[in-house]
Amino acid sequence: MSRDKNGRIPRQRGAADEATTPAEVLCPEAQRQWDQMHRLRRSVRNIAYRKTGLPAVALDDIESRVYLAVFTRLKNSGPLSSRIGRIESYLWTVTRNEAVNFLKELGKQAEDFVGEAVHLLTGREVQSSPEEELAVLLPAMQVLREELPDLQLKVFVLAEAYGLKSPYIAKLLGTTQNSVRDALRHARKKLASDQVGLRLGVLAQD
Repeated sequence: MSRDKNGRIPRQRGAADEATTPAEVLCPEAQRQWDQMHRLRRSVRNIAYRKTGLPAVALDDIESRVYLAVFTRLKNSGPLSSRIGRIESYLWTVTRNEAVNFLKELGKQAEDFVGEAVHLLTGREVQSSPEEELAVLLPAMQVLREELPDLQLKVFVLAEAYGLKSPYIAKLLGTTQNSVRDALRHARKKLASDQVGLRLGVLAQD
């Protein structure tokens, strides 16, 4: 998903502030570090966007995961020591790791969906989620499986349901960006044909 027309990072939609602020109490120094890192939420969001290019609802999810990981670290192991380096550097590392893991999960879920494990659609309860987009595709999936080769089908689902761009799809599927772009172009061309359109119920039968 691209930036908006003004080039801004997609904003939060849900109750992300509550999701990134656990109610448990930290020791004073850990709390100080937590407060410092929590004030950097906008930067965390920017890094997650640059790493994934995903829409706002996905960035909310990544942001929540980052701060859950940070809070759990501070709660279980205490304040960060000077050996770890600057607090900001630690936070950026966690953010990049969580963004990469999120992309991997999307890729795995899309692969499962393209296969037979459609029960995995019951995932996170968030507005405009990839699961909801997949649910829209679900009635047409049998036709898509029959009409599209495996690579085209996976690329189409990742692009249309998850809003991923070709560099990330290429990484997830272990192929090149050119192959992804070609697969998506061929898939869209085939799905735009009258024959497939009739099967999908997009075109009226004569």
